[in-house]
Amino acid sequence: MSPALLSAQVRRNLRALLGGHLITYALPLLTTPFLARTLGPAAWGVLAAAQAFALLCALLIEFGFDLSGAREAARRQTDRAGLGQLLSGITTAKVVLTGAAALLTLGAQQLVPVFREQPLLLWAAFGWAAAQAWNSLWFFQGIESLGQVTTVDIVLKVMGTALLFMLVGGPADAWLVPATQGGAALASALAGLWLASRHAPLRWPGWSGAWLALRAGGSMFVFRAASSFYATSSAFLLGLFVAPQFVGYYAGAERIARAFQGLLTPLHRALFPRFTRLAQAAPHEAHAAFRSGMRLMLGTGVALSVTASVGAPWLVPLLLGENFGPSVPLLRVLGLLPAVISLNMTLGLFWLLPRGLDLAFNLTVLGAALLNAALIVWLVPRGGPLGMAAAVVVTELAVLAVLTAVFAWSRRPARPARPAGLT
Repeated sequence: MSPALLSAQVRRNLRALLGGHLITYALPLLTTPFLARTLGPAAWGVLAAAQAFALLCALLIEFGFDLSGAREAARRQTDRAGLGQLLSGITTAKVVLTGAAALLTLGAQQLVPVFREQPLLLWAAFGWAAAQAWNSLWFFQGIESLGQVTTVDIVLKVMGTALLFMLVGGPADAWLVPATQGGAALASALAGLWLASRHAPLRWPGWSGAWLALRAGGSMFVFRAASSFYATSSAFLLGLFVAPQFVGYYAGAERIARAFQGLLTPLHRALFPRFTRLAQAAPHEAHAAFRSGMRLMLGTGVALSVTASVGAPWLVPLLLGENFGPSVPLLRVLGLLPAVISLNMTLGLFWLLPRGLDLAFNLTVLGAALLNAALIVWLVPRGGPLGMAAAVVVTELAVLAVLTAVFAWSRRPARPARPAGLT
């Protein structure tokens, strides 16, 4: 393992991120059996659809700042004024984007029947997702100082989960799920913003500062928007084709699979700033670090996929209950995601983005979104939830194929310039 890759600072940040993400994904593993039994497949399906739509709104508010902001903060680690300008610009931009997302939610309430029937659930889900989008983790990831903010986040998430268990008692209480979790997320976001302001001055940057932040985050927003179309909105899209009960079966399997996949997140978040700095300051060292990062990510991804897919017959009844038998084959398919996505993360976040190859990365993901849309139209009417699971996995495999080709192309040695006068 490259020593530059896992320095003491990276190891500290990795421990902090692992702690935060273990809680982030352990808590849903605790709440999933409770909610599956308390709400039932139908109410849980409606909740899943509302949360999936709300996460699309969060995507707009976040606007790729988790990547563009972290990358820029890593470059400005020693520039306090520059960090303050970055933090202020992104904060102002998020205010504008939150207003735009609220207008989209109002439109969805009028156009989508299930949201029109349950507006309280829809707006509670919006508040939960918006609060998550306001998290300042990107700032601390960039400056590689994650211990304090992750501790605060863990404590508040545990408190929110405790409230969920105390308040949710039946299908009619579905809105309380995002309400309790959203309250904890909002408190965490405010605490994180206060902690960030202690590292960098938070001032009104003017509309020009917000515009600069939006322009810098634009390319990463394209990536996040396109990838989320086929990664986080599956339950919402599936609800356009099948009954809520079948959405519930799919949502149960997807949440287990995504919980396993989420264990990759601490690795790429801890390592991304380091790869960004190495790509600029020490290209040869970055090559060795990339190989180490690939082995680490792939080994972890394969272990997670084997556990999820092979263990599906035991995980589903344990976590969801006996009523979710149709979720077993869905988890077998979706369980393949961690292995495939570990490679996609490595190629995209550790190689292409640190080298400024945003366009190639974004075009790949945009193409994947179009492919996924075509696969949904073709497979879901024929295969229902299983067709949706297949569409998601095939799309990620297509992304892997293209990113591998771009990676190989980017490593080609430059051709020597032809001497003048030769034809």
